[in-house]
Amino acid sequence: MKFDCIEKALKWLFYRYGGVVAKQPWPFFIVPILITAGLSVGLFTHFSKESDPETLYGPDRTYSRRNRAYIEDVYSNAVDEDMLARHKTRVGIWGHVIISPNIGNNVLTVQVLNEVLRLHDTITNVTFTLDGESYRFSDLCIQWKNECLENELLVLLNYTAENVVSTPLTYPVYSLPTGEILFIGTQLGGVSLTADGRIMNASAMQLVYNLRYNTDDELEKGFLWEKQFLRTLEDFETDEVTVYRQISHSFELEIDESSSITFELVVEVGVIIVTFSVLSAFSFDWVRTKPILACLGVLTAGLALASTFGLFSFIGIPYATVAGAVTFLIFGIGVDDMFVMMSAWRLTSAYKTTKERMKDAFEEAALSITITTITDILAFSIGCVSQFYSIRLMCMYAAVSVIFAYIYMITFFAACMVFIGHREEKNRHAITLQKVLPKKNAPSKCYYICCAGGSSDTPADEQDDGKLSDTGVMIFFKKYYGPFITHWVSVVVVIILYFGYLGVGIWGFTTLEEGFDFSTIGVDNSYLNEYYGVEESYFKVYGPDMSIVATEELSYWDTDIQEELENTMAKLEDSKYFYNSSLSISWLREYLKFLNFLGITNPSKETFLQVLREQFLSIPVFEQFVPDIIFDSTNSSIISSRFYVIGKNLATTVQTRDMFVEIRNIVDDSSLELITFNGYAIWVMEQLVAIRPITIQTLGIGIAAMFVISLLLIPHPVCSIIVTLALVSTLIGIIGYMAIWNIVLDSISLLSLILALGFSVDYSAHITYAFVSSSAKTRRQRSIFALYSLGAPTLQGATSTILAVSVLSGSFSYIYRTFFSTMVLVVSIGATHGLVFLPVFLMLFVPIKNPCQKQDKKANAYDQEQELPSTDNPVFNLQEQ
Repeated sequence: MKFDCIEKALKWLFYRYGGVVAKQPWPFFIVPILITAGLSVGLFTHFSKESDPETLYGPDRTYSRRNRAYIEDVYSNAVDEDMLARHKTRVGIWGHVIISPNIGNNVLTVQVLNEVLRLHDTITNVTFTLDGESYRFSDLCIQWKNECLENELLVLLNYTAENVVSTPLTYPVYSLPTGEILFIGTQLGGVSLTADGRIMNASAMQLVYNLRYNTDDELEKGFLWEKQFLRTLEDFETDEVTVYRQISHSFELEIDESSSITFELVVEVGVIIVTFSVLSAFSFDWVRTKPILACLGVLTAGLALASTFGLFSFIGIPYATVAGAVTFLIFGIGVDDMFVMMSAWRLTSAYKTTKERMKDAFEEAALSITITTITDILAFSIGCVSQFYSIRLMCMYAAVSVIFAYIYMITFFAACMVFIGHREEKNRHAITLQKVLPKKNAPSKCYYICCAGGSSDTPADEQDDGKLSDTGVMIFFKKYYGPFITHWVSVVVVIILYFGYLGVGIWGFTTLEEGFDFSTIGVDNSYLNEYYGVEESYFKVYGPDMSIVATEELSYWDTDIQEELENTMAKLEDSKYFYNSSLSISWLREYLKFLNFLGITNPSKETFLQVLREQFLSIPVFEQFVPDIIFDSTNSSIISSRFYVIGKNLATTVQTRDMFVEIRNIVDDSSLELITFNGYAIWVMEQLVAIRPITIQTLGIGIAAMFVISLLLIPHPVCSIIVTLALVSTLIGIIGYMAIWNIVLDSISLLSLILALGFSVDYSAHITYAFVSSSAKTRRQRSIFALYSLGAPTLQGATSTILAVSVLSGSFSYIYRTFFSTMVLVVSIGATHGLVFLPVFLMLFVPIKNPCQKQDKKANAYDQEQELPSTDNPVFNLQEQ
């Protein structure tokens, strides 16, 4: 059966194409430059950024998004004027501060509270000007009963520090003489209590300032107030306390700060990659050395990036910090392809014309980089349909950048190869462009070292001079590493090492945890990280509050309905993730107590609703429930209502995830139509719940797709299976060693796993394709030839990719550092499979006879000159097919 039909057709096509480029290189050189110049204009005229965390990191089409749409639709009128913090359906606009004492461990002292009140006055007087008008907190705040929502603790103390001495504070709730209950559990942290439940001391205090956010005008004013809030607190001077601050837009501002350092990193990585490429392409054969071509290869990647970012700016696709990582990725991919092309050029005869050498080089190299390009694009295309916008965004940037890099590699860089080929054909110096003598004809030692190179004019010398085309790395793989790694002793060691690697990877795979650390989203040592560090220490005991919403019209006066609602609330309150009924908020419970106080039992529908509207909800202490009960237009039924439970001791993101899963399960198990919601659910809780199944689905589809591509483009079905198994093995290792490296599974690390789909196949496909395309007589010779022909560019490509992302290791951004860590795993494990494991397994398991296979002249020449160690050992006495 023929398996190489597609391969043969593509090789013929690229063979012809190489001749076309060699004949007319200038259009292939100029057009990519003009396209890049035109598209780059978009960076200056249409560039936009996206930094909203909910948009970037919240999965689409989720349970919480549907629930919020329902709540905002049904409850919109109920909160247009008055609302409490628990009624918010979005993160909103706000400023938070945490205060801790500099001396002692108690924030509830007169001296400290005086500073707290001074801070409060400063915040409420934060002022900014817009269109000639001045605005302060009281003009923008969320209101309840026509007054700004206040911090209950300060209200309790009547804004007088001395009152703390005479007020017996209880925790987490305090009962006012009016019967109203104040919840202060989220305002004090690190609390110590007396035996009778009174507060002895508290280590920290949190104050919250909520602003309205229902209109675009309110959002604009709120954002301006927030920025002034940050500046004011940064300048706030005090010796008594330390103030930690946060605003609702802190994430966006921190993400913008992360992206602002990208340009510096790009310049840095450009210098590193150019230096590495020049050194890799350099030799003391001053005709065949190619430092200028190496620089042009890096420029090719730069053109691809500029074209992609400019194109996306023109069509309105925004830039985000995660997309900035594409810059470093494409430098690695572009340089990898460059090394493959240069390696193929070296394997051509120096005595052929430039046109013939281009044909030969493209016949071999273009198909190899086409396979890896297709796998990369396919991997990124899978990410383009992810539920996470951040992943879709980066994969769109990456996929289009890879396409541009490929197109420019076979056009712009190919034209550069032609120009360098003509110089080489004329035996001109790589730097001075002067015609020079071959090394064997050098008139002096100095000339030999600094000027000589190339081939003599007589083809009789071709075999001797041709060997100069092999770089030191190629010679190392051919003469030393290849025979060493395929020796039977090495084979046994490699097999043992592989199963050891796999065992550790599987163990780590089973221990990988999902996570989302708020403090890591910005840059290091920022005010936000400091805030979350203190919050995690003191304010994880209470919250968040989760709403339970009845979405159907219920007969609340029916005891069966009351019992079902009570059973649902009781299940939640019995859970380890929520506090008991003393902290839950249920209008129905309070109303039934009220009816019992009035002596009303088993009320009719009319009585139930009339007393609820006309008496219960008009009592000041119960007015808080007005936004939680939605009547129909005639006030004759309740179409929806909501209740609240308070989260308990959710110190980690894993606990938050488990809480969210449990409340959803309990609500779904009810016979009533209930939903649950919290303003942070969409981009925090939903991400934690969705990340593992999305990862499994994405990688599963990717593996299947890679197998199909391998089967189509690598002319041997067994090799396609091995490439796919190598991909699975690589992914297991990457995920497992991520866990060992303390990298959690989140949307950022998932990005790297998607990249791993393409990179892992790249390394495996290069070596496997070289193995299959060789016409050597034995499996061992084929493995050695594969290492000889593509081991060097594989190693160089892996090194260049690691160098490209190495600048991220010292980044101030968690996003970039995580990308660096996972990419190091991706590249090192992928390259190890390509250079260590695969040559051994290909040699052991792949039949080499292929009746349709075209004879490879370079492989035959290699076989004739290669002296191999003995293979008499029984390990290699395999039946050759």
